[in-house]
Amino acid sequence: MKIVIMGTGGVGGYFGARLANAGHDVAFIARGKHLEAIKKNGLKILSELGDMIIHPAKVSNNPSDFGIADVVLFCVKSYDAESSSNLIKPVVGTETIVIPFLNGLGHIEIMQKVLGVNNVIGGVAAISALISEPGVIRHNSAMQMLKFGAFDNIKTTKILEFKNACEESGINNSIPDNIESDLWQKVIMICTMAGANCLTRLPLGECLSNPDTRNFMKKLTEEALAVAIAENIILPDNQVELTMKLLDSLPPPMKASILPALENGEKLESSSLNGAIDRLGVKHGIDTYMHKAVYAALSPHENGSNK
Repeated sequence: MKIVIMGTGGVGGYFGARLANAGHDVAFIARGKHLEAIKKNGLKILSELGDMIIHPAKVSNNPSDFGIADVVLFCVKSYDAESSSNLIKPVVGTETIVIPFLNGLGHIEIMQKVLGVNNVIGGVAAISALISEPGVIRHNSAMQMLKFGAFDNIKTTKILEFKNACEESGINNSIPDNIESDLWQKVIMICTMAGANCLTRLPLGECLSNPDTRNFMKKLTEEALAVAIAENIILPDNQVELTMKLLDSLPPPMKASILPALENGEKLESSSLNGAIDRLGVKHGIDTYMHKAVYAALSPHENGSNK
């Protein structure tokens, strides 16, 4: 398949490299020192599942350098959804599927407006990976999984072809029966983890092991679930327990990506995470005090300090 990776960070870099290593035609969109390092030395992946290097790598900061793609993996920060959607227009044809693997809420509607309702499908990524230095992605655990599917839940030929590409590349993957439910399960989980990580400045394990912080996380989950139900999302009756069980199963050193961004003075996705839950709570008349507190604490840092 012809695949374009929009955003060669931890998510896009890792999964793109997996697909390229299996022989698929993969082009990476990157910028700055990361772009220059990949051009010079290739894209290197450090992982307990096996290191790999894609060299030479097809990489540019200009999508117009590449032709129409079969699939675009859209792996940018939520606050860049609109600008990045406009940037990748040259590689999106009538049959191209664009799969966003972003945190939070609101980006789907933005992308569909720019790229077309039929081109953008749902996507959920589960991985702990980041750029450790320009040109190098460090995968921090054995966990690596993609879920994707159309919002009408039809398994099109292109979607099935991408599933086969993932399987050929050693990527754990699935096409859920209802991708919107899976998207919301991820939103509930990431908003819970992000809230605890950022307010305590601690990794997941330490948050879960403290009784007061654990109770705070459960309250975050309950509020987000109430909002999801008000939005007519179909979720299991025991979603709170399932979310806490999932968090318990993750590596204790894990942090939501927003915490390193906060620590490094970078822009934050807080408006698309806890801020979005609070806005929907207001819309539906639901009290989301915990999410309101998280967003209030992060709001002064939202635009970062590295200006």
